[in-house]
Amino acid sequence: DRAARHFSGRMLEIGCGTKSKGLLVGEFVKEHVGLDHEDCPHDKSKIDLFGTAYAIPSPDASYDCVLSTAVMEHLEEPGRALAEAAREAGLKF
Repeated sequence: DRAARHFSGRMLEIGCGTKSKGLLVGEFVKEHVGLDHEDCPHDKSKIDLFGTAYAIPSPDASYDCVLSTAVMEHLEEPGRALAEAAREAGLKF
């Protein structure tokens, strides 16, 4: 299973909304940290961090994996957001 291969440890979900993706990968990770922007239209009670895909308020290499399923297609600079996600996972992009 691909999820078991790619998800483990501490996971950051960019654009988490209500953190429903935890149902898909939650059994593979030890911690599911959700990030969304302050003006998101969702219930904010599940959000752990407020920021953007371009500016994640965590130190480098804070997470073992990063998930984002419905954000990149809305961004003007998706490459910049991917570089920020890679920074969070301790990778070079």
